[in-house]
Amino acid sequence: MFTEQQEKWLKRVDELFLRFGIKSITMDDVARELGISKKTLYQFVESKDDLVQKMLSRHIEQEKNTCKMLFAMAANALEEMYIVIESDSQQLKQMKANIIHDLQRYHHEAWEKVTEYQRGFLYSVVCNNLERGIREGLYRTDLDVDIVTKLHISGSLQLFNEDIFPHSQYKYEQVFREYMLHYLYGIVSEKGLSLLKSKFPS
Repeated sequence: MFTEQQEKWLKRVDELFLRFGIKSITMDDVARELGISKKTLYQFVESKDDLVQKMLSRHIEQEKNTCKMLFAMAANALEEMYIVIESDSQQLKQMKANIIHDLQRYHHEAWEKVTEYQRGFLYSVVCNNLERGIREGLYRTDLDVDIVTKLHISGSLQLFNEDIFPHSQYKYEQVFREYMLHYLYGIVSEKGLSLLKSKFPS
């Protein structure tokens, strides 16, 4: 989809937006950080909105590939969730507080890509994890997988709600970790509870 050079550009743009937010970064800033002229930049993208969409498309594909690779290494369903918590917590530490707000307010098409990712790939990931955990005896057998999956995904969006968790008072990685543990303690079986406590001792 992108050339090797374009991949490098988008990776750098991704890092810039995560660190400083989207709204505060101008196209002049982007060109300067990439070490190219604005003319060269505009040969690659039509606008800042187009840049955000391309960056996000690349980011989502990277997330999908990383998720598949890490999950293939997991010994069981709870190990998958442990990997998610550790991996995402590291990302959240580096993430600017207002990046979700910037996407929602100023880049609607890009935000739609996020919602499509949640409804499609992320839904299947959570659903498959629940089904795996039930088969392995680590999760409760009475779970409605579809409902629990949708509750989990919709609830995760509230982690970035500034009205509920103002970033001046809360760290994203801390809120995310508590949310994931709250979710896991609600779905594990007795067997799963023992393993969960060994992974996350109180």
